[in-house]
Amino acid sequence: MSFPSDDQAWAETAEFLRARLAAADRMVAPDLFRWAIPRAQRFLAARGVEPRGFEWVVTHKGELDLVPRFFLDALPKQAVPVFANPVFVVWSTAPAPGLEDLTDTDHVRAFFVNAESLPPESTQVATQPAGPPATPPLGASRGVAPVEAPPEGPSRPWLPSPGQAPGAIPGKARERAFQEELDRLAEDYIGPARGEAVLDIGCGGGRFVTALEQAGSLTGIDIDEAALARARARHAGVAQASFVRMDAARLGFPDASFDTVMMLDMVDTLPNLPAALAEAARVLARGGRLMVTAPNRDSLPLRALRRLGLPVPGRAFSVQELTGMLRAAGLTVTRSDGLFLSHAWALPGATGTLGPLEEDPEFVEAARILGRRAGPDYALAFCLLARKG
Repeated sequence: MSFPSDDQAWAETAEFLRARLAAADRMVAPDLFRWAIPRAQRFLAARGVEPRGFEWVVTHKGELDLVPRFFLDALPKQAVPVFANPVFVVWSTAPAPGLEDLTDTDHVRAFFVNAESLPPESTQVATQPAGPPATPPLGASRGVAPVEAPPEGPSRPWLPSPGQAPGAIPGKARERAFQEELDRLAEDYIGPARGEAVLDIGCGGGRFVTALEQAGSLTGIDIDEAALARARARHAGVAQASFVRMDAARLGFPDASFDTVMMLDMVDTLPNLPAALAEAARVLARGGRLMVTAPNRDSLPLRALRRLGLPVPGRAFSVQELTGMLRAAGLTVTRSDGLFLSHAWALPGATGTLGPLEEDPEFVEAARILGRRAGPDYALAFCLLARKG
């Protein structure tokens, strides 16, 4: 989950972009670029959007199958390759004077060769952006891009959709951004957990396994057998990973079995959170750490709803409440961060006017930054790191 800054192709591509990105520029790139350039969006953000929706597009010539096909087909028609090396091609939809069109260079020709060699896609119909007719495909063998599944994660009733008040279901762009922020915090809080025994409580489909492949062992538990089946199938090749059906409040592990425990995006689903936290503390070794996230009962949107006497949706916790539960379990909080705070649903009634901006990449990123700056007292959710003394 870290940027390969020691790799020349990656490093020089990031340096080229840093030197040219303007404050309002939007950029889509392979996943790891977000660690070097925080505003970089994953190619999931390109679904249903034409390349002209971004100022910069970074393509990895060996990973073109990860780019939505409609987007890939339109790219050479709407953008100019202005940087290229053996691995990457950087495209600009509005190239500045002095940036050379590299279409006829060997590095860019390799992009077209790789694009043409992609296998045909499913004929499942996809939703394409409204506007001008679709750009002709790069190769006649191309099919129509399939509809992409939404990001894995819970329905988040405390993140509303555009034009809706708190209590609705979040838009897909914000849900992806929320999960990406969890990834960043997991990197900060836990890192690769090299050689450690890690327990992921409420693991779902095993979203964090790839980031923790350096762990000595990784055990995921959940009560959803279908989610566990997905996790086992997805990570069948990870020898140190195992997935077990188990109740978080009655863990079947000996005391001090794990160095790190994760409880991410799930505590509001537990019928007995204090018991689950006590179990997590029991199976932690001395000095071990617990990373936990929770929806914030004292977030600015929910405070506003209570002040106005309006219904407050969902189940949530205050930082003080969850810190007290952790302390009662024998754990000490050593770090806390806020997760997301948006303009439209910070005040009831504002969503009707400002809702259309809620899926705009610039405002999604602003909501992420505001959450960090507001901290755990006011953000929509919060993350805590606790240690066992």
